[in-house]
Amino acid sequence: MARRFLALDFREYEGDAVKEARFFGVLPLYRGGGLATPELRHERYLWGQVFVLSRQGRKQFFRFAHYTPSSQAARNALFRYAFYEVLKSRGYRLKGRIGEVLVFAAPEGGNVFLAAKWGGYTPAGVRRVFASVSSYVYQAGGRFWFTPAKGRRYGKFLKANPVAEVIPVELVEEAEGLSEALARGEAPSLVVQETR
Repeated sequence: MARRFLALDFREYEGDAVKEARFFGVLPLYRGGGLATPELRHERYLWGQVFVLSRQGRKQFFRFAHYTPSSQAARNALFRYAFYEVLKSRGYRLKGRIGEVLVFAAPEGGNVFLAAKWGGYTPAGVRRVFASVSSYVYQAGGRFWFTPAKGRRYGKFLKANPVAEVIPVELVEEAEGLSEALARGEAPSLVVQETR
């Protein structure tokens, strides 16, 4: 019998701002709008601002309510949210999450396991993440995409793992631009078109 495929199934979180903040780790300001809810808290970082779960919001999902994402963790979470919006606009459907890896159903069929981190993964980092999801990638017959750190080489890793691919550059650039706009509190045209 196959084991549970997704740690977090997006269908259980989609459409509810508080649940989506739990799923992604943060929520862009445009999604909260003029939201005045005790479950979400406005948090400012040096790179921008987002909504995070407040203590009251965390109590719905976690035993430990006293937690605020670090600057790097929040930025990575917002970057993954930006990838979600970019891929959704290209016909991909978010299925869920396994740790820090988002799982998408590709429009051409099959699954894409996306490991995205602001600044990219080092070779050691991408090996660690791939090791944590490789059994699921092979079980689903999917592909593993990751954001590379600039100036690093991944030849050995890619040769040893044919299901792994570097995320196409145009998608990374689009997600980086969108992430920066979301951090400023903007609702970019990509997102506005999607929500009409």
